[in-house]
Amino acid sequence: MAFDRTILVLLLGASLVAAHRADGQPICASIDPTGELAGIQGDFELTGDPDDPAGNMLLTSNTADSSAGVPTKQNVVVARLNGLTGQVIPGSLKVIATNFFGISAANGPEWFRSPQGNLGILFASPDGVTGLFRNSGPGTPWNAFNYDYTGAPANGAPPPLPNTSPGTYPSPPIEPPATQTIYPAYYGGCGSVCFANWQSGLQTDMQAALTPLGLTLTAAVPTTWNGYAYFTACGATDCGLYLGLIDGNGGVSNVTLLQPHIRAQAGYSQLAAYTHPITQRPIVFTSGPTAGTISVWGHNTPAAPLVPVATVLAPYGGSHFRADASTTQVVLNYLVKGGANAGSYTIAVNADAAGNLSVTPQNQISTQWDGSEFDWYPAAGKWGLVYRSAKGFMGCWVTP
Repeated sequence: MAFDRTILVLLLGASLVAAHRADGQPICASIDPTGELAGIQGDFELTGDPDDPAGNMLLTSNTADSSAGVPTKQNVVVARLNGLTGQVIPGSLKVIATNFFGISAANGPEWFRSPQGNLGILFASPDGVTGLFRNSGPGTPWNAFNYDYTGAPANGAPPPLPNTSPGTYPSPPIEPPATQTIYPAYYGGCGSVCFANWQSGLQTDMQAALTPLGLTLTAAVPTTWNGYAYFTACGATDCGLYLGLIDGNGGVSNVTLLQPHIRAQAGYSQLAAYTHPITQRPIVFTSGPTAGTISVWGHNTPAAPLVPVATVLAPYGGSHFRADASTTQVVLNYLVKGGANAGSYTIAVNADAAGNLSVTPQNQISTQWDGSEFDWYPAAGKWGLVYRSAKGFMGCWVTP
């Protein structure tokens, strides 16, 4: 159900003009009028640059997929977007790596921040998950993703991270905060979702770790707290939301059932968590408890129970849960794929000065769902939706 929506279009000039179609859907325009990204056909991701006082945005992508018949490595690129207009800055496209090896349908590059706060990019290589990092601090060029996970110069072909394996991809979503030392991965040597320390330690295959507990994993994401992961899993008679500590020895400890009666479907990404900018505590989104609903939870400490915030009507279902934050709210973005109600939807969680949480109804922000990216633009103080079409990279401002 839509409500109080403002749609702003990224025009070719510097000004932003309100515009929408008769049915209330946004009219998006090119974010790349000079064709900087022409020929980029991979899976792209956006993020705000945490080291840029001007608040510009960064885009990363693989240039293309590796060929199945004659496997080939592809490039990884970065580009800069003006944080106020959302448009690609001409001349900013740069190749930073030459050893992407995979397909976009599995996953492309993912933004990641090291425990030291260095911005990086994880991606699939011939030997498994690898990463490039940029030193943080003043004076560092925005596109200087020159170092591997050890801090050594990568020369465009960084080595794999520890304890990964060929065919393994970083598993979305990979979210802040910078203090998290684990990252999720899947495929390759992972029987399900794996969590690995980006510098050392044995990776944990979640399904292998949960099988002795009689649980079947359906989804898993990192948490605010270092080393911990939320996961949904099903036993013989019920599914639930759990918290566990990735132990660095191939297992998961301190497994705690946070909430029973979760609608957890294998193969659907229906779990997301993100730190709220006001409370500095995670907000957790799960499907259920009944069909056509999404549950919203607060969580104060690993030892504390979940705090129910709201159950939101989402009658069209949805998957591909992703969460992001502005300066005042956490927003869940999810997709309905196919059918009359196909599109991109949001649920926003606001907080007052005292930390009291409130939740907005489901809102359809676009009929576009295939490959769309929903992100906060700090310089503009707005939410943006970007997708690639036959016309190139398109974008518009949206209100959750």
